[in-house]
Amino acid sequence: MRSRPRMLAPLPCAIVLAAFIAIAGIGRGPAPLPPGATADDTSDDRVTGTVGGPVVVTPRGFGAPLHAEHVTVWIWSLERVEPGERIAVSGRLRKPRGFLGPGSPDRGIVTASRGAQWELSATHVERITNEPGWVASTWRWAARVQRSLSAQIQGPGGEPAARAALDGIVTGDRTRIPAQLDARWRAVGIYHVLSVSGLHLAVIAGLAFALLRRLFAASPLGGRSRPARWAAPAAILLAIAYTLITGAQLATLRALIVVTIVLVAQMLDRPVRLVDALGLAAIAILVWRPQDLHDPSFQLSFVAALTLALIPPRDAQPVVSLCTRVWRWLGRGLATSAWVVVTTAPITALHFHQVAAGGVIGNLVLTPLVELAALPLGLAGALLGALTGLGATFIDIAVWIVACVDDVSAVLAHAMPVGSIAIESPLLAGALVTLGLWSCHRRERTRSELVVWIALCAAWAAAPVAAAPGALRVTFLDVGQGDAAIIELPGGEVWLVDAGGIASSHDLAAASRPGEAIERALAVYGHDRIDLAILSHPHPDHYLGLARIRLPITELWFAADPAAPDVSPMSFTRMTSELARRGTRLVRPPLGSRTTEAGVTLTVWAPRYAAAAGTREVLAPDPVRTVNDNSLVVTVEYAGRTILFAGDLEAEGEEALVAAGVPTVDVVKVAHHGSRTSSSATFVAATRPSLAVISCGLANTFGFPADEVLARWRRAGAAIARTDLDGAVTVTIDQAGDLSVERYAHPRP
Repeated sequence: MRSRPRMLAPLPCAIVLAAFIAIAGIGRGPAPLPPGATADDTSDDRVTGTVGGPVVVTPRGFGAPLHAEHVTVWIWSLERVEPGERIAVSGRLRKPRGFLGPGSPDRGIVTASRGAQWELSATHVERITNEPGWVASTWRWAARVQRSLSAQIQGPGGEPAARAALDGIVTGDRTRIPAQLDARWRAVGIYHVLSVSGLHLAVIAGLAFALLRRLFAASPLGGRSRPARWAAPAAILLAIAYTLITGAQLATLRALIVVTIVLVAQMLDRPVRLVDALGLAAIAILVWRPQDLHDPSFQLSFVAALTLALIPPRDAQPVVSLCTRVWRWLGRGLATSAWVVVTTAPITALHFHQVAAGGVIGNLVLTPLVELAALPLGLAGALLGALTGLGATFIDIAVWIVACVDDVSAVLAHAMPVGSIAIESPLLAGALVTLGLWSCHRRERTRSELVVWIALCAAWAAAPVAAAPGALRVTFLDVGQGDAAIIELPGGEVWLVDAGGIASSHDLAAASRPGEAIERALAVYGHDRIDLAILSHPHPDHYLGLARIRLPITELWFAADPAAPDVSPMSFTRMTSELARRGTRLVRPPLGSRTTEAGVTLTVWAPRYAAAAGTREVLAPDPVRTVNDNSLVVTVEYAGRTILFAGDLEAEGEEALVAAGVPTVDVVKVAHHGSRTSSSATFVAATRPSLAVISCGLANTFGFPADEVLARWRRAGAAIARTDLDGAVTVTIDQAGDLSVERYAHPRP
């Protein structure tokens, strides 16, 4: 008689529904402001409150929740702050939104998962009182223990990168992990073990419970009571302590609840199903912090755990040879790992635009080495070292294991690179997760499942948001205080005008963050290369994003002289040299040149320079003009429509462009982010666009765009689109010349 396939239990169904709603996204109401504060303006605010826990340490500084009356603000400070301190911080209160554009993550979700509604980077910290209660004292104890364990791991000897990775694995401190190691482990799907995950806690709690149970069973009291009754409470306390020491991350909290339920069941000698424990954990977390529904780590953690719980158990097998048992174990392990990749891939494609197919092998081969060998040895060595100073040998062995795992990851990463697969629709991601979970829990495979797999493949194929056939699509991205625009040609070619950059950042990783927004948008649109990049001028807010872009760039156009002596990591010279090393052709195009691809014509208009009166003008910076006025200016024409990219021209450069005969256009990328030194009356009258797009940062320090500039464009009949308010602005021109405009923050109904 054929057995019927298992059905989802009520609690797992609730988890699936909750995860689906989370992926689809639920709107959050406006949060109240701290007393006397004004968010997203150009002046500093002063917020007074009590520091909560845990305090995290990152390259950006110390991060912590600040409880200010009825609202919580997440603060970043270069000065160490401690839980329980009452402080007054000064800085600009921000709505944590990130970049509003295709594929860019919502920083508000991350901040909400930390229990905060606002974000503030402190320029000054005033300490008022320091009288921690028992909760704050507990967080301080946990932070001291974490620092002590980390100090033991960061000893001499061994690979520094492996020690940094072991520190993240054991204590959750990821501040020293090199970006190259991070990328390798991400490529093979084991990135999750670089921080303290739910699996870490399950391993530690399970080993502690097994050891304590055996010790109690061997003691004189072992025959008088069930060992599990005494071992379980101690293991639960150890699990709670480890959760606090490692920062109480969301995945760890989920595992703590599940572990507690399982150990309590062991203590009471009651059976418990993993799916029911997961359901209770989901309910507990969401009752405590409903906003965690939106957190990618919540979605990934529960979907991965639910997948493992739903895979049907293996039927009883006849006794076979050891070799056959090993092959069966490997086959089941590969199948299980593959199902986890299938069910979680839509979530990673939605939030991170990556799918690590290498996780099928990495999680089967490498994760056990880290979880069952490096983690216990590293933790035991750190504890022994902190208590007795005798744990160095254990740590050295753990570091060697991590180094071996990294060596294998480096080999596998070349064979199994991370796939750039993007999903823009949360509903589509939710449907894919649901289909994957439904399919993995079935015990018997039927022909009807072929339909499911065809549906999965079709949905994945539909994931990229491609432009309409035969249309030119230009997306002016929100990259903060900077410029970046993606031009998609009807033939599939991709051009990029400027790449953004955060000029106020002194760290290249932070300064180049707009490049990640560009790559994410390209992934959403289904592109894996840039055929032509155009840099208007060598200011950091226009070129630093190139440092983060890893897609191949065939050709780079610029007008500035790249041979300046500055070779610092963030210089224009260093950036162009790095691109040339990667195979990009560096080109200074001729003035007036017209390049046509797929019916789209690109024309170079400026900068114009004549060495002497009466000589022919060439494309070169004029030495008497500013860098802004020497911007490389181009127009893009298609189906009778024209779009002008004006760089950061100011009045003098605009006058030269008008004198050169710049035509009327349909869309203009407003020069210099809407500065009052640009958009002269002469230039506005000469171009007369129907749409003026201003790329600027929300509540930027310069006060861009200026009110008089906005009024000038409006009087000329132009509609205004602003990336600080509208997010990414997309202009589409179809084959008939019809022009449409979409604002990312205000989608069409």
